[in-house]
Amino acid sequence: MVFKLLGRAGGSQTLRRFRMLFSLVLLVVLVVPAIAPAVAADQTTVALSSNDKQGAYLVGPNGMTLYIFTHDKPGETSCYDKCAENWPPLLVDEGAKLTAPKGVEGKLDVIKRTDGKMQVTYNGQALYYWIKDKAAGDTTGEAVGKVWWLARPQTLTLGKDDKLGQYLVGTNGMTLYLYTKDKPGESACYDKCAENWPPMLVVSENEKPAASWGLSDAVATTKRTDGKYQVTYNGWPLYYWAKDKVPGDVTGQNVGKVWFVLNPTTLWASKNDKLGDFITGADKMTLYMYKKDKPGESACYDKCAENWPPLLVGSEEKPTLATGLTGKIGTTKRTDGKMQVTYNDMPLYYWVKDKVPGDTTGQAVGDVWYVVKP
Repeated sequence: MVFKLLGRAGGSQTLRRFRMLFSLVLLVVLVVPAIAPAVAADQTTVALSSNDKQGAYLVGPNGMTLYIFTHDKPGETSCYDKCAENWPPLLVDEGAKLTAPKGVEGKLDVIKRTDGKMQVTYNGQALYYWIKDKAAGDTTGEAVGKVWWLARPQTLTLGKDDKLGQYLVGTNGMTLYLYTKDKPGESACYDKCAENWPPMLVVSENEKPAASWGLSDAVATTKRTDGKYQVTYNGWPLYYWAKDKVPGDVTGQNVGKVWFVLNPTTLWASKNDKLGDFITGADKMTLYMYKKDKPGESACYDKCAENWPPLLVGSEEKPTLATGLTGKIGTTKRTDGKMQVTYNDMPLYYWVKDKVPGDTTGQAVGDVWYVVKP
C-alpha cells in the first residue's frame, strides 16, 4: 500500500528511492544485532571504586559493588537458586573479552555455571552483586553472614580447600607456599630453585603489599640477594609453584617435605574500652563462646548455626595462634563432619549481626553468648 501511494504521488523515481532506503534500513536492522555482542564484549568488565571506610573495592560495569562468597572454592561457584536471587552473579557473554582498569591487578576469568551462563571471577573468586544495594557506592553486603565480603584488588588474599583449609594466594589467584629451609625474613631459594618456585615479588621496598582483613598485620617484604623485594607472611618468604596451572591447584603441598601451603593465623586478639581483650578470627571479626556447649562439643546447629556461624578449618589444617596469644587451640568434629576451631576446649563462633571488625554486638545475647577472653 505504501509503495502504491508513493508511486501515485511522485512517480517511479520516488518509488525507487524509497525502495533503496527501505533496503538500507532493513540491512541495518539485520546486521546490528549480529555485531552488538562483539561491541559489548570489549567493554570494561570491572572497575575500581573506594570510600573512606572500606578503601578500594571492585564494581561491575553498572557501577554496583561486587562481592565474593567464602564458601566458593577457587574457580567454582556454590551460589544458586535462592542464593543467586539475593546475590546475582556478574555475567558476561561466552567469549567476552575481560578487561579491568588501571589499579586492578590480578586475573579476570570466567566459569560456566550449571545453568550454562558465564560468571566472571577475580583471582579465581566468583563475583556477585547484592540485591539490597540500591545505588552505586552502596556496600551493605559487606560481612553478611560472615561469608560475603567486598571484592578487593589485592596482592594477597585467601583460597580454600576442604582438606587444607584457607591458604594464601597471590594476585593471579595462584597458591603461595613457604620453604622450611628459609629463615625468618631470609630466602634460601635462588637459581634453579627460584625457577621452580618463583618468589612473590613487589616493585620496590616502598610498595606495601595489599592484603585482605586479618592478613595485613603479618605481611611485609624482604630484600633478596638479586636486589628484588619478596613478600613475606609472618616472616616466611612466599613462593609460587611452577607446576600449579590454575587457581585452586595445590600440587606443591609437601613437595620434598619442605614446601607447604601457608595457612593464615587462625586466632588473633583485639580489644575495646568496654570489654577489654577478646579473641577474633583471621578476618578480625569477633568470636564468641556458647554457654550451652560442653568442652570440645558444639550444641549449635541448624537455625542456631545460621545466626552463629562456627569458625571452621580444613580437615588437615592445624589452627594457629597469633604471636603473643596464649591458650590451647584445637578442633572438634561437628555432626556434619566439618572441623570447628576450639580455644581452651570451647567451640568458637561468629555472630551474624556483627558487621565490621571491632563489633561486639553478640556480647551477652540471651545471657548465653559471650566474647572469648585470651
